[in-house]
Amino acid sequence: LPLLHIHLARRLDSCVDTLLATKWESCSKFVSLLVEIMSTYTMAAAQRFLVFAMVVKLSLGSAILSECNSRLPMSLSTVISDLEAEGVNELGTACFLTSRGVTTSKKREFFGIEDGSSTAFGTDTGACMALTPPSVAEVASTVVACGGNIVYYADEDDLSRGEGLFDSLGPAMERILNEDMTRTSSLIVVSSNPASTKIQLESAAASVLSSLVSSKKVSTLDDVFAMVKYVTTPEEAMEFVAGSEEPAQAQATIAATVASDFWQTTPIALSTPMSPKDLAAARQLGPAARKAAESALATVKAMAGGELVSNFGELCSAAMKRAMDDLDDSSSSSLASTSVGKQIRENMKIEIAAELAVLSDIQLELLKEACFTEFKQNLSKLRISPNLAKDMQDVADKSIAEFAKRAKKNPGSSSDAKTAFKAQLKEFCAERLLAARAGGQFRPLPRKGVTIGLHWLLPKPFGNDFRQEPWMVHATDNLVYVPPDKITDVSPDEVAAGDWRNKIVPSPSGNEMLYMQ
Repeated sequence: LPLLHIHLARRLDSCVDTLLATKWESCSKFVSLLVEIMSTYTMAAAQRFLVFAMVVKLSLGSAILSECNSRLPMSLSTVISDLEAEGVNELGTACFLTSRGVTTSKKREFFGIEDGSSTAFGTDTGACMALTPPSVAEVASTVVACGGNIVYYADEDDLSRGEGLFDSLGPAMERILNEDMTRTSSLIVVSSNPASTKIQLESAAASVLSSLVSSKKVSTLDDVFAMVKYVTTPEEAMEFVAGSEEPAQAQATIAATVASDFWQTTPIALSTPMSPKDLAAARQLGPAARKAAESALATVKAMAGGELVSNFGELCSAAMKRAMDDLDDSSSSSLASTSVGKQIRENMKIEIAAELAVLSDIQLELLKEACFTEFKQNLSKLRISPNLAKDMQDVADKSIAEFAKRAKKNPGSSSDAKTAFKAQLKEFCAERLLAARAGGQFRPLPRKGVTIGLHWLLPKPFGNDFRQEPWMVHATDNLVYVPPDKITDVSPDEVAAGDWRNKIVPSPSGNEMLYMQ
C-alpha cells in the first residue's frame, strides 16, 4: 500500500474518532482533511480512497495475534515468542490490573478476549498484556517482569466509595519501590472521566502509599511511577504500551524474574550472580515447592469444603508436614542444603501458613455460628422467672468458654474472635430481656429497702436522772411523781393554787422516779 494512503487513512481515522467523541460540534479538521483529499485525488480516486480508509480502519487497529493461558509471568514469554514468529521485532509489556469490583467478564470485554482462561495476549502493534493475576505474589512478579508498566481500570462504584482500589495495585507499587524501578515504571489509568478519576484515585492513594513497606517514602503516585497517564479507551492505553524493546531482552527480564522469585523474599537484584548449583536448585525446587504447596492446600480445602472441621488445627499441621515431605522427596539433599534450597523451603512454609490463616478465619466464623446456635438452643430451655437475667448470663459464660476451648484447636490467635463472640452474646441477651419485659413476661425482682438500727447506752438520754442528782428534784422541770398506790398526794386545789411541785416531800426513791423533759 502507498505510504501516503496509509498516512491519510490514519489521519482520517483520528478525525472520525474525534468527531464522534465531540458529537460533531467541531468539524474543522475533518473538513480540511477532505479538502486535502479532493485536491490530491480525482473524484474516482477519492471515492476509492474513502473505501480504502474504511478497510484500513479495521486493518490498522490493534489485532490480537497470540493468547496464552499458562501461569504468569511465564505466559508472557510464550506470547512474545509468538509475536516474534509473526515478525514483530519491537514490543512492550504491561500488566493489566483492576479494582475489586471489576468482574471477570468485564475484564474480558475490556480487550475483546473471548477465552476466559487467557492470562496474557499480544497484538500486532507489539503490545504484550498480562491480565490480572489471581494472587498477590503473581501480581508483584508479573509487574516486575513487565518492567513496572501497569494499565489500570477502576470500577465507578469502587472509585465513589474509595474501597478495593489497591487490592492488586498496592502490592505492585510496593514491589516497584523495592525493586527501585521508579525511573522506568508507568501507570496508564483508563476511565470514562479522567479528571474525576484522577482526583478520586490520588485521594485514595494517599493513605495507601504511606503504609507501603519500603525504604523510600512516597506520598503521590508520581513518586512511584515515572509516567502517570489518564486515558479514555483501551486503544489509547495500548498505544502507550507498545514500546521499542527487543523480544530477546523482554524474554531475559521475564526469565530472571521467575528464577529470582523462587528463592528471594527481599527485593530482587537481577544483576546478582548465581552459582550453577543455586540455579539448579531454583530450577528444580521452585516448581516442586509450588506443586507441593498447591497439593497440600487443595487437600485442606477439599476436606473443609465450607463446613466446620472440629480438628482443623491437626489437619493444617498434617498438610504442612505433607508439603515438606513432598519437597524433600522431589529433590536431592545437596540441592536442599544450598542457600537457595533453604530459602525456597522457608518461602513455601510462609505461603502455606498465609493461606491456612485465611482458611482458619473462615473456620472461626463457622465456629461462631455453630456456638451461637447452641447458645440460642440453651436459652430456649430457660424458665422465665425474676432471675432470668442471671440465668441468661450463666448460659452466655458457658458458651464463651466452649467457644474459646474449641477455637484453640485452630492455628493462629483467636482472641479477637472470642471478643467479638462475647459482644454478640451480650447484645443478644440484652435484646431478649427487653423483648420479654416489653411483652410482660419478665419482671425483675423488686429492690429491697435498707433498714438502719441505732443502739446506744447513755446515763441520761432524756435529761436528769434523780438517782444521780437527787438535789435537782425541785428543779423547774416537768417532774412527774407516781407513788406505789398510783394515787397522787397533790390535791386539785393545790395544783390550782400555785407551784405544787415544791410540796412533794419526802423525796421519793430513785426507782419510783421518772424524770422527763
